[in-house]
Amino acid sequence: MKPLLEVDQLRVSFRTYGGEVQAVRGVSFSVKEGATLAIVGESGCGKSVTARALMGMIPPRTGQVKGGSIRFRGRELTGLTKLEWQQVRGSQIGMIFQDPMTSLNPTMKIGQQIAEGLIKHRKHTKTEAKEETLKLLERVGIPEAARRFEQYPHELSGGMRQRVGIAMALACQPQLVIADEPTTALDVTIQAQILRLMKELQEQLHTSIILITHDLGVVAEVADHVAVMYAGVVVESGPVGEIFDNPRHPYTQGLLQSVPRLDAGKKERLIPIEGTPPDLFRPPAGCPFAARCRFAMEICLEHMPQSNSFFNQHEASCWLNDPRARGVEAWMVARRETHG
Repeated sequence: MKPLLEVDQLRVSFRTYGGEVQAVRGVSFSVKEGATLAIVGESGCGKSVTARALMGMIPPRTGQVKGGSIRFRGRELTGLTKLEWQQVRGSQIGMIFQDPMTSLNPTMKIGQQIAEGLIKHRKHTKTEAKEETLKLLERVGIPEAARRFEQYPHELSGGMRQRVGIAMALACQPQLVIADEPTTALDVTIQAQILRLMKELQEQLHTSIILITHDLGVVAEVADHVAVMYAGVVVESGPVGEIFDNPRHPYTQGLLQSVPRLDAGKKERLIPIEGTPPDLFRPPAGCPFAARCRFAMEICLEHMPQSNSFFNQHEASCWLNDPRARGVEAWMVARRETHG
């Protein structure tokens, strides 16, 4: 069965006074029906830009999809007109934004904001849209739905607003939902509730999810596959268990070492990733992580590594996975010490 979404060598750049920022530099991944793909990486790696490209939301005055392919159910999305994108957004691909306070319209009642998509995409009457909206509010766990329907975003808590955002994303029953850091602005208890809600709704509706996050705890809880991004490229991808248990890229290992583990059995020292990401005005010729990698070799600085395939659709782009690589023995020892 073909994937629901196929992204191949996607490139996105932005024009600034300082020059061209190459924010996404050849990203490839796919999403199966009913599956959850987590895209992880530190701030500025290109996660959110990738998500906005999938929604056709790159601002044309400053940004541009420079190349690559986005195929949804076999249909090429790059090059769609503004009107064609409006028909795709909401009805086929929905999005849950990071901060619902800024993504919701502060001048409109929340019921109107949800009903708007039902009227536009599903051709409901106002009465039908209101009935469906009340059902959606109840479905996402908002009590007293009729009263909440008449309230404005500022009258709701952060957790309630995020539930409204989920209801809006699911209103037209899209086959794919992109969740851009949906729990970042919430406290831990509400985060757990939102993640549980997303998982339950996915099982009920058989919706595919792309989860944009930097929180590996969230990834472990909800994702099936993981794509690790760094400096605008995917450096490693594969099933969540493979990525956590057998990382094949030093950046992935660094992310895992910087997060506390509950199963460690003893106090462990968290190891930060030293240095800063490269300048995407002038991306490096070789591996973008080379300047921060303690295992870097001369070839890492000069040539971009090709992707290597391992067990169970696990892939990584790192010269250390080449058996001819010097320093590969130290790298293997470090991986064993960290992950057993």
